[in-house]
Amino acid sequence: MKKLFLVLTGLLVLAPAGWCAYEEKEDTTPSTNFIAEPVLPPGTRPAQKSEGDYPFYGGNYPFYGNVPEEMLPYRNIEPYYRYWLTRLPFYGPGRDYPAPPDLKTLRVGLLSPPPYGPEAVRGEMSKKGVMLAIEEANAARLPGELPFELIEKADSPQWGSAANIAIEFADTNALAFIGTIDGDATHVALRTVLKTEMFMVNCSDPDPSLTETQIPWLLRDFPDNRQQGYLLARLMVEERGLTKIVVFRGNSRPGRMGVRPFVDAVRRLGHPVLQEINFKDGDRTFDTQVAVIKQANPEAVVFWGNPAETGPAAAQLRAAGVKAAFYGFDRLVDPDFVKLAGPAVAEGTTAAYPFDPEKTDPSWTNFVARFQKRYGMKPDIYAGYAYDGAQMLIDAIKKAGPNRYRIQDQMRAINEYNGVCGYMRFDGRSDNIAPIVYAEYRQGCWHYFPPPKAKPPQTAAK
Repeated sequence: MKKLFLVLTGLLVLAPAGWCAYEEKEDTTPSTNFIAEPVLPPGTRPAQKSEGDYPFYGGNYPFYGNVPEEMLPYRNIEPYYRYWLTRLPFYGPGRDYPAPPDLKTLRVGLLSPPPYGPEAVRGEMSKKGVMLAIEEANAARLPGELPFELIEKADSPQWGSAANIAIEFADTNALAFIGTIDGDATHVALRTVLKTEMFMVNCSDPDPSLTETQIPWLLRDFPDNRQQGYLLARLMVEERGLTKIVVFRGNSRPGRMGVRPFVDAVRRLGHPVLQEINFKDGDRTFDTQVAVIKQANPEAVVFWGNPAETGPAAAQLRAAGVKAAFYGFDRLVDPDFVKLAGPAVAEGTTAAYPFDPEKTDPSWTNFVARFQKRYGMKPDIYAGYAYDGAQMLIDAIKKAGPNRYRIQDQMRAINEYNGVCGYMRFDGRSDNIAPIVYAEYRQGCWHYFPPPKAKPPQTAAK
């Protein structure tokens, strides 16, 4: 063995450089099986026909994902086939399966993010919203009705942990589960429910690609980054005339996937971003990124990341003399952003947001009062959407009984819903595409405004 080891070592020493390495080869046959998206004049009217002939669209959301027609991809081409417009049916068996024997509770799982990770605070608020819905359902149950039982399990940073938890829910006879906030974990858990055939309600992951998997065991009531990106693009380019835009995002799946609809939208409006600069989760100093952004001299910087990073980044940009307006998605409204950036730096910051938490309609104000009485704090959007998602699931279980397959039928049949967070409309992916709002930080607090109105498209020049 010793001689063999010496021979192999000698061969490696004598091997020419690159002998064990991958050698890049020139591609002599480039692929032509694609069509480059043409660059059209801003505001060109699409050639595509409206998709609003499905019952749950009601004519109000004519295109997939509620994309504005001036931001429609390949809008001068009528596609051969349209995906994700109708809900993929489930044809498997199970609807006639009997209820589990000796059933004493109706179990619902809750997949929470790690209690020590960056999503811990949002996860705790989401948990409280679900718990309140379960407690209220049990308090209101009629004689003879089984109580609901919440089974909570926290995810861990280990890859695949969410899949193991989803399997544990199935092994403990949970009827469905709710979760989670982290996009990577949510995708992993979703692949598992395709095999366990257990419905999953998502109330907090905004990744646009989550529902494009076409796995018929998922509903998401939280507005995704697609809706936030379109609103920001319309507000910045069409309403405020900002055309020199830099994106500053986290170097992670949530950052990469989350900002993509915005980047595509402003390009289709005729003003592609000048730069897309990355940062790593955990970074607190951004000298190189700040220098690059300052050299670009943008009119606007769009942040896409957690406030632990975007707050200090905003402060350092201002300290370096960058005068650009600050924009971003809902996580800029997190109190930590203003705390870390400083009120003076945060002044004038604009963010897309799911709904106005200062609204006074009874559904929301009554929920706020009940939540405060139960937990001694005001609910946020994560608590609100978790409560609504849990309520939808509770109603489905009451109608379907303790049968996962009939629960799936009930959840996938939801087209519209009025919850504490407001009106929701679900598309062919069971994704909430109802209009959202935007927030501006002015004089020490956030103010909320309705979305900007659409600009009438132009007729394409012949």
